[in-house]
Amino acid sequence: CCFSCLPPSSSPHTGFNTMSSSSQCALRVSLSASIFLLGMIWVCTMIGHAKYEGFRVAAPLARQSTSTMTRAFYKPVPATEGCATPKTAIFAESRRDQHPSQRFSTQIFQNSRRFRRAAGSSSRVAQDILTVNAVAPAVIFGGGRVGQALKEMGEGQDVILKRHDPWPEDAPEGPIFVATRNDALDAVIEKVPEDRREDLVFMQNGMLGPYLKEKGLENATQVLVYFAVAKLGDDPTDGVTDMNPEGLTAANGKWAKAAAERFKNKGLSCKVLNKEDFDAAMFEKLIWISSFMLVGARHPGATVGDVEKNYTGEVSNLMTELADAVSKFEGVKFGPQLPERLCAYARSVAHFPTAVKEFEWRNGYFNELSKEAYKNGQKEDPCSTHSGYLAELGIGKIIPFPFKGYKEYITEEEMQQQDEILTKFEIKRDEENEKRIKRKKEMDEKRKQERERAESVRKEKQLHEEQGSKARQLQMAKTAAEEETKRSLR
Repeated sequence: CCFSCLPPSSSPHTGFNTMSSSSQCALRVSLSASIFLLGMIWVCTMIGHAKYEGFRVAAPLARQSTSTMTRAFYKPVPATEGCATPKTAIFAESRRDQHPSQRFSTQIFQNSRRFRRAAGSSSRVAQDILTVNAVAPAVIFGGGRVGQALKEMGEGQDVILKRHDPWPEDAPEGPIFVATRNDALDAVIEKVPEDRREDLVFMQNGMLGPYLKEKGLENATQVLVYFAVAKLGDDPTDGVTDMNPEGLTAANGKWAKAAAERFKNKGLSCKVLNKEDFDAAMFEKLIWISSFMLVGARHPGATVGDVEKNYTGEVSNLMTELADAVSKFEGVKFGPQLPERLCAYARSVAHFPTAVKEFEWRNGYFNELSKEAYKNGQKEDPCSTHSGYLAELGIGKIIPFPFKGYKEYITEEEMQQQDEILTKFEIKRDEENEKRIKRKKEMDEKRKQERERAESVRKEKQLHEEQGSKARQLQMAKTAAEEETKRSLR
């Protein structure tokens, strides 16, 4: 086509001019077809490149921007001067004289550039989101398996403190994870400055509520840890079960979301719950650990998996009994299929050994429920199976209820001892009542004496003031009489 526009004398391609008309036509068709095919290949390449580059960067990081990027890719370039910059207006004006195929290829090129700009913008937005959700630096008490795992979940800015380490002056202004045994909590709390104690995050098993309330930390963050670390340095295994595929680890409090973000950094699940739901979840774990450890201790050498597999009925009955007692005394409502859900978790940690540990934090809570029931005048033990198993193992034998229903575990001598204990308990309770009444009478008498003493002081002061007033009046009268006598003598 280009060759036909040149005059024959000026064309350097003399061979072309000497060709016949049919040959020239054929050559023009071949050249046009070749140029068309090359143009289509270039157009397809640009489209594919734009899609690949844009979606490779933007799609995994900012799915919310997909519609924006799609509109940017397919939106026509403005052809009016009113909605374009001066440079774009000139370009739009020049496109009017272009061949349709040329305008199409130029359109694709411009839209592909716009697509890449949108993708870059989406990447920056996604990076900002990731920066906001970064793991907060923390102080971690405890250098054991859980403490080291918590540090590895962070981003290298955490500080680990062991038992005898002092509080660092440059401690991060973030959560303070307590990954120690329960008996070390007093030392940890004392080490933390008072203005930072609201940042404490307790991760211990057992009933922490009364202890934290006593320390003035009833609103502190708590985490129910359902992931397991087999040994120091190992990656944690999440407590995901066939009945709770979403995971069981939960948190509540000021730093609950920060804890969840830290766990998710290692692929672990964590639910942020309100106080009511968290309390129910906490009691569920307390029931699980108290029941499985106690039943396992009755069968020496049994693991958690052995209890779940071989003594399912025994542990299920115990968990149901303890759940009923908690619901009665604490008003907690549990979800359906509680024994089944807790047995499902037991299958995920089947290799764990069983033993009754940290009694005052775990089984001791249910033992106290039995005692409170007796003090309140109830005739039956709300945790009778639990109390019987404790008596069998020689743990927590001093139960205020008679051994009704426990006889298979108790000897005659122990029955007699129990009767003596109950008698002493009742005598002690009566003595405490008498002492309380006596103290009340003493306080009333003391307050009466104080009132009488105050009244006596008041009256004495009033009398003294009246006597002083009379003396002043007499003195004034005497002075006036003396002055009158002197005037009459003059």
